[in-house]
Amino acid sequence: MNKKIVVTILLSAVSGWINGFLGGGGGVLTVMLLLTVFALPQKKAQATAIAIILPVTAVSSLVYMLKNSLPYATLGLAALGVAIGGTFGALLLNKLNGNAVKLIFGLFLIAGGVKMLLAL
Repeated sequence: MNKKIVVTILLSAVSGWINGFLGGGGGVLTVMLLLTVFALPQKKAQATAIAIILPVTAVSSLVYMLKNSLPYATLGLAALGVAIGGTFGALLLNKLNGNAVKLIFGLFLIAGGVKMLLAL
């Protein structure tokens, strides 16, 4: 089997696991996979990662629903907000150049990591 195919399947499986287990973050690994293995430009990598993560998120959500692990009142409000923000984010992604998107992406990763470490 082609090395690129094996790497893609393995990293994608890890991405799905991260997303299902941690509730997010799988898209970050997917973006890195698309940037490095497929040499996609930053904007295309981020847009593609969203499309890839959507079905993974749906499956993970179903598992959590079946286990009765979702606070539905919070879920509804958050889903509405995320849908609105996601729409604006996708529109903004198309307006910025790739380097600006890469910088913003990196800064959000750093800020999120620092916040999580400080909360320990």
